[in-house]
Amino acid sequence: MSLKFKHALVALDQSEASEIIVDSLASFKKFGTEKFTLFTSANVPYPGGLDSTELENYRHKLDIYKLHLETNGFDVVTEVREKINSYTPVEILNAAHDAEADYIIIANRGHNKLKELLLGSTATELLQRCDLPVFLIKLDVSDQSEMSDRKLYGMISIQKSQDRILFPTDFSTTSDRAFETLKMLAGNAKNVDILHVQATGRPGMNDPKRVEEFDRTDTERLKELKAELEDVSDAEISVKVRYGSAITQIIDFAESVDSTMIVMGSQGRGYVSDLFLGGVSHQVIRKAKVPVLTIPAIRFDDTD
Repeated sequence: MSLKFKHALVALDQSEASEIIVDSLASFKKFGTEKFTLFTSANVPYPGGLDSTELENYRHKLDIYKLHLETNGFDVVTEVREKINSYTPVEILNAAHDAEADYIIIANRGHNKLKELLLGSTATELLQRCDLPVFLIKLDVSDQSEMSDRKLYGMISIQKSQDRILFPTDFSTTSDRAFETLKMLAGNAKNVDILHVQATGRPGMNDPKRVEEFDRTDTERLKELKAELEDVSDAEISVKVRYGSAITQIIDFAESVDSTMIVMGSQGRGYVSDLFLGGVSHQVIRKAKVPVLTIPAIRFDDTD
């Protein structure tokens, strides 16, 4: 199934993070996005636990965001889903399917800005369950002496996110699917870096002859990917092979070349010490300082 990015469900928790996310959404025109569903999951601990005034405030804030985005030419729908003891990651995914969204936009920090929404929280749980692409906006907290004075800020402007795209690949079918997305985005890029890591734990990595064989085969694969991109983009394209921990090498490379976005599959081949699902992709998402677009594995019920 070919992926589209015309309609995004945007997960908002009505916090300071939501303001930053909404301010960045106009830049998603570069992704071909035409429509947003602005969604808030209102978790109610018990019947009557959320009064009508608070619920109306949620809806009012989404309506303000809607008006702002409509002036930028987007089609916008809003929804506040109230549910007793709801599980936010599931509610976000269900809402995305109900709205027939193509992908989901979420931030790594939210209602409690001093904590990351990762490692067992909303963003990570969503990524583990999600069968849709997820664009993760990376936010950080300003370094202020007083906790109450700390402010959230976007680590990389979404407007510049396609300037230098990093594409880590393990040549799995999911990486191939992510590469098709990369080809869609590369037309707006100035630079694209295609990276393959000869990962620790891969069978044969202790044998120099096998490593030499891996390098020869994988370099040819990288050159083929580069040639495909050159057919659809004027970006400067580089290919690179690195060695060691996939997580460390991807993060180090992204920082060394000042990547502005990472596009990668949410699971891959997996080795003993570096498993993509629950491993490489989630650790890259956690540690990267730039937005990450994850592309899920194709499901058996997906159709062409």
